[in-house]
Amino acid sequence: MNLPSILSGVMQPSLTRRLVSAQMGMLIVLWLSLLAYFIWDIAFIDKWYEREQTRARGDMVLSVMEGLRDRPTQLHDALEKIDKFQRNENRENDNHGITMTMNAWVDGKLVYISPGEPGPMVTRLQDQVETTTQYGQRIRTLTRQSATSPIRVTFVLPSDAHSVFVTFWSNGFLLMPLLLSMPLLLIPAWLSVRLALRPFRALADEVADKGPHDLQPLTFVAKHRELRPLVGSLNLLLQRVRESAVRERRFIADAAHELRTPLAAMRIHAEALRERSNNPNDASLLEGLLHGCDRATRLVSQLLSLMRSDANPTREQPEKLKLDELVQDQLASLSAIARQRNVELELDVPQSPVWIRGEREGLQSLVSNIVENAIKYSPHGGLVTTRVVSDGHQAEITVTDSGPGIPADIRQRVFERFFRAPDQSQQGTGLGLAIVKAVSDR
Repeated sequence: MNLPSILSGVMQPSLTRRLVSAQMGMLIVLWLSLLAYFIWDIAFIDKWYEREQTRARGDMVLSVMEGLRDRPTQLHDALEKIDKFQRNENRENDNHGITMTMNAWVDGKLVYISPGEPGPMVTRLQDQVETTTQYGQRIRTLTRQSATSPIRVTFVLPSDAHSVFVTFWSNGFLLMPLLLSMPLLLIPAWLSVRLALRPFRALADEVADKGPHDLQPLTFVAKHRELRPLVGSLNLLLQRVRESAVRERRFIADAAHELRTPLAAMRIHAEALRERSNNPNDASLLEGLLHGCDRATRLVSQLLSLMRSDANPTREQPEKLKLDELVQDQLASLSAIARQRNVELELDVPQSPVWIRGEREGLQSLVSNIVENAIKYSPHGGLVTTRVVSDGHQAEITVTDSGPGIPADIRQRVFERFFRAPDQSQQGTGLGLAIVKAVSDR
């Protein structure tokens, strides 16, 4: 496949792609919703809960500082471990703006400050969440003071929603997890959609397998609620088409049957009148009348043949027959027409019989219509050659004439009912090749 065809296939509307895109869109919406909730949870958490939780944390830190007040090195190590635990508590590490840091003071001297902080935090309130602007940024703090000694700890809390959003964006927390997970989720999503659409494909396969004469209801059992209206509508459509086709065939068949008797009577009367008339002008008119009767009779005969073929394409059971003999018999029946047009019929068949299984009546109609067309369109003195060949597995009939042939642009249309090539000099009904195609399709 070349690139344009691939691009054309990709750009065509696809229900699978639409469903996968819907799943990916829903994933993005859920991800952004969870992220928004997380940011809100950090920036707008309930003040009482945040204050009480931080107070309890402060009491723990103060008790450690009381015990290690006289050992600065051990105190610094303990505060560093507590700070590290806080940073890793929610896997926030050193992402300032979403993590909690601290300053620790003993006897008015700063003994510990979290790494990355711009400097000591200045606070005015105790045991209250305080929002100030320091070092060019908004800072939220809570200070806890020991009741028995000049020891205090100041916690720097996550800031407002804007700062949290900036921190998430700058560290890739917003898009990076989504971008990394999308390719891994696309294949499972595509497979799940393909599996979910299997009933649709099964229904499409059955509809595609139906032939032009198969208008029976679908055998597909719609177990899924979404498919039931579609299957019901298709079966209703097939029923309407089937009933319409039956009415059409019945009407044409009834009309053809009704026309056969008056046409035969008209011909008999015209022939009797021709025998009695001595006027040359009357004879010419009667010849035209007889010719019109013959055309109408042939049209009625072909209509009946076509209706029988369409009414029940499988009515005749295939039988074992000699194809070469069948073709020879049909040529013999057409020899009179060939003599009238001064056309020579030639038959080429193998020495050994060509046995096939087929419908005798349909094959007779097929050969008769093709050879008669060849005779009709061959010039006077022309030659029509019919050849039957077989290789043991299949048989082939070839009819060759010396007529003008069929223009390439209408070779498909000549099999349509009542279609005749423009500027046609020969008379006909336009049904012969339609009958041939109906038999050939079977």
